[in-house]
Amino acid sequence: MEKTPKKWTSEMKRNLISYSFVAICFAVIALFCPVLEEGENYMAWTFIPPVAIFVFIVATHRIVEGFFWTAMLTVFLKYRAGFVGGFVESIIANVTDPDGWWVLMLFMLGGIVTMMFKISGSGTYFARWVAKKAKTSKFALFAASLMCIPLAVDDYTSTLVVGSIITPLTDEYKVPREMTAYVLRASSCNLSTILPIGAWAVYIGAVIEMWDLDIIGESSGLMYFITKCLPFCFFPIVCLLMCWLIIGGLIKPFGKMKNAYKRVEDGGSVIPEAKARYIDGVLQEPEEPEAAPEPRAKCNLSHFCVPVLAIIVFGFIFEWDMTYGLTWGLITTFVYYVITGVFQPIDAANSITEGLASMTTMCMMCTFGLVICNGLADLGFVEYVVDLVSGVVSPAFLPLIIFIAFSLTEMLVTFNYTLYLIAMPIVVGVAVNVGASVPIAIAALVSAGLWGYEVAFSSDGGMLACASTGAIDLYDQTFAQYSIMIVCWIISAILFTVCGVIM
Repeated sequence: MEKTPKKWTSEMKRNLISYSFVAICFAVIALFCPVLEEGENYMAWTFIPPVAIFVFIVATHRIVEGFFWTAMLTVFLKYRAGFVGGFVESIIANVTDPDGWWVLMLFMLGGIVTMMFKISGSGTYFARWVAKKAKTSKFALFAASLMCIPLAVDDYTSTLVVGSIITPLTDEYKVPREMTAYVLRASSCNLSTILPIGAWAVYIGAVIEMWDLDIIGESSGLMYFITKCLPFCFFPIVCLLMCWLIIGGLIKPFGKMKNAYKRVEDGGSVIPEAKARYIDGVLQEPEEPEAAPEPRAKCNLSHFCVPVLAIIVFGFIFEWDMTYGLTWGLITTFVYYVITGVFQPIDAANSITEGLASMTTMCMMCTFGLVICNGLADLGFVEYVVDLVSGVVSPAFLPLIIFIAFSLTEMLVTFNYTLYLIAMPIVVGVAVNVGASVPIAIAALVSAGLWGYEVAFSSDGGMLACASTGAIDLYDQTFAQYSIMIVCWIISAILFTVCGVIM
């Protein structure tokens, strides 16, 4: 009788531990957690779902399943015996909510953009055109980072568009895909925060203004953020500079990123090796990576430039609501492609259907992520963390404490934009009450949110970067850049400490 492979036994053990841990979380909540009225704070109980998703994903590497069980656990915390119906209601509520649907729409539209570049081959054409100018891998990676600047109006768009067109070029120069995705993650959201036209900067300014906080005087929320807070947003600045220093060779790749480069130097693939897994006792061999698509016969540089310019122009026309910008940009591009003979009408239809299909997994994770984030917000997760901070704070160390506290929570499950919406008035209130610097406190909150974007398994930015660089494994890519991000975090924490004490 054939022996059970040793690797299967190891995976069984990990799965048993992971599922047992999830089952224990359900049992502990069912037996000991009180049932509170709507709007009441569940306090420390709200830490169970974020810890669960972190433990499950680290142990099993199954990200979608981790999102599912954690979403169920979050709903169970609120609904108990009615959690199945509550789960369905939560999904419907989050998907039909304008903000939730907006995020899902961006994922789907981004998938269509990526598929359009793929089917036409215009991304490959552009990459090869840049390759004629680029003589080194450094130029290619700098190009990837700098191309995020004109697309900073939407970090989703910049990640998807730049990733889809630059990956064939970085592949030619034997750059590990983990590095390409890292450059995208370190550039897109940070540039979107630092630049006045950036999506994150505009949103943060809108949140400050929306809450009518008595700190901005006669200026707008955006101007207050740009002039008062941005100079102290240490993490995005340090993160971006670190990325450029590594690209330029002034700092050598380290941690698991160094291992990725070593793999390629030893003759391995630029794509991280897909893990062979046993399903029902049968070894599932990893699929071979797909080759870069060849440009179609009539494809030229305009077939890359027109889509990018159309997306930016229509984004500007519609005040940077990129669901409209992407939609009208795609319509314009499809018409141009058909007129110039690169597309037949069926190709446009295939771009839509195949692009939507390619984003199915991402949309599933995003939906479960919305259930988790908004569910925890309703249960008082953020308020509880802020209350913990307020009880042990001093004015000089408030920025550091805010940065540390929210970095820990964002590492477990990133709220991204939602964090600022919920926590902004509370952080400002605490800073005013204890006499700390309000701009630095806001900058610490913003930096913590961006840290979560870079390292959390629930980061939609991470999902997009991995998808746009060839569907590489989010788990592998996140851990490849962990050491780099930790160094950036430590430097930022030191700077928050110094500024808090001085100012």
